[in-house]
Amino acid sequence: MAPRLRVLLSSPSAAHPPTAPCPVNSPTPTKVKTDGFDGEISVWVKGFEGDEKAGDGKEYFGVRGGMTYAIVVRGRFTEQVSADELMFGNVFEKPIRDSLPWGTSVAQKAIYFVEPTLEMDLYADRPWALSPAMASMNHLALTEKPQEGPVVKEDSVERIKHQCEGEYDASGASCWVLPWWRSLDRADVADNYPPEGGDEKAQAAARKRWMAEKANREKISLNHDTHVSMEFCNGYLDFNTLSLSLPAGFNMTFPLLKYWDGQPVTYVCQRRGTATSASGPADGKVFWSVAFEIVDEEAKRELEKRGGVKEEDKKVLQDAGKAGEGEGEVPQETEQNDDDVD
Repeated sequence: MAPRLRVLLSSPSAAHPPTAPCPVNSPTPTKVKTDGFDGEISVWVKGFEGDEKAGDGKEYFGVRGGMTYAIVVRGRFTEQVSADELMFGNVFEKPIRDSLPWGTSVAQKAIYFVEPTLEMDLYADRPWALSPAMASMNHLALTEKPQEGPVVKEDSVERIKHQCEGEYDASGASCWVLPWWRSLDRADVADNYPPEGGDEKAQAAARKRWMAEKANREKISLNHDTHVSMEFCNGYLDFNTLSLSLPAGFNMTFPLLKYWDGQPVTYVCQRRGTATSASGPADGKVFWSVAFEIVDEEAKRELEKRGGVKEEDKKVLQDAGKAGEGEGEVPQETEQNDDDVD
């Protein structure tokens, strides 16, 4: 039986670490205001039986049937940040290198396969795994008015096109025109034009592909004038068994509790740190964060018995992609998942 969990969010006094209790599976989002972000967050966990349970999650999972958990965020960034600077993922405060299980390298390949823009250093003293948020979010909306509802309806293409229109380089060429020698590759050209419309699935795929290019991300910026809706979700983590299954083709499952070292598993949305900082990209300013924490005393005693956790560290369970997988950011929904979900 899985240990009891609780979820924590950023508080007005600190975006990170998160300390405010968060209702789980609540149809009413929790307000979050930090120095840099003003909005609301909903956390959905399928089969959740932990603290602050506020429902069974049917509002969300009735739409995203293939998912097992999700973080849905809506709001505005109160300071300007470019799409290349805005990062999302996991950051740990202590080393996890000694807790990484056999097969970690294979799991990393699986994650890169699902999320090619991911950057990570799991062997650092302050481990991290981060991706450009606008390239990695499963669903994204950039609108003039806020979206509502349990899920995010993909609506990013028009805003991206609007920001690109009228931008020119020094030669007067449009911002998405490529050098002539690269224009011979038609697929490459398609990836550098602003993404096209279509249904939600097509828009999301086009947006991710276009945002995978650093040069494209640098053309897009967010500020208080843009309402941002972000949805991160996947179906690889089973909270009922605390196990993580890698995407089809890798045939690997990790028991999370076996490798959990007691650290909080915290998702952060932050500004990219400088290359010269101690933890690289992980040292940037945090806009908001969400942590999953074990509050099950029996599980804590078991960890203490094997020396896996100190008294002051009795915190979070490594959620999707980290603790169990012994890894960084959790794999995100694949095209197969999209088919099941939308």
